[in-house]
Amino acid sequence: MNIAVTFKHIGSSDAVRQYAESKVLKLEKYLNNIMEAHITLSMERVEHKESGIAQIKLTAKNLTINAEEKSSDIYSAVDLLMEKVEAQIKKHKEKNRRKEYEDKALASTGEEENIPNIEIRQDYEKHPLGIEEAVQKLKKRNEDFIIFKDKVSSKISFIFKGEDGNFSLIAPDL
Repeated sequence: MNIAVTFKHIGSSDAVRQYAESKVLKLEKYLNNIMEAHITLSMERVEHKESGIAQIKLTAKNLTINAEEKSSDIYSAVDLLMEKVEAQIKKHKEKNRRKEYEDKALASTGEEENIPNIEIRQDYEKHPLGIEEAVQKLKKRNEDFIIFKDKVSSKISFIFKGEDGNFSLIAPDL
């Protein structure tokens, strides 16, 4: 990991630099693929009060975090900044975990499982049949139903054998 610390409007201090670098190194326990961290430390005077400002640009694989914090001194600004960055990293990781969980749940339930396996068959009667002929063919085939074109009405009809052994006809507008 490449860590760069820049000072603005403040004297460069090895103690502050090492403190900021050590805090950034601790972020690796939350995010192990950090490539670069650029920290900018500065002092600002507002209404006769000095305040420390800490900014960071953290670059990792598929993640860039920009954050800024102000406090009465530079050390506490760095502490607040790292808390903010940790929260952003945790939020990012939780979002990724939730997305992976939803993807796995979607994959396990899968749209394929919701769609029944449909077998396409071409075993309907191609030549027109009378109702009696259709019943005879159904008995001969030893199947539960037959689809045919009725000779009289020229409409597609459906005859099936019920549980009681009787035959039933479904035909549009006979």
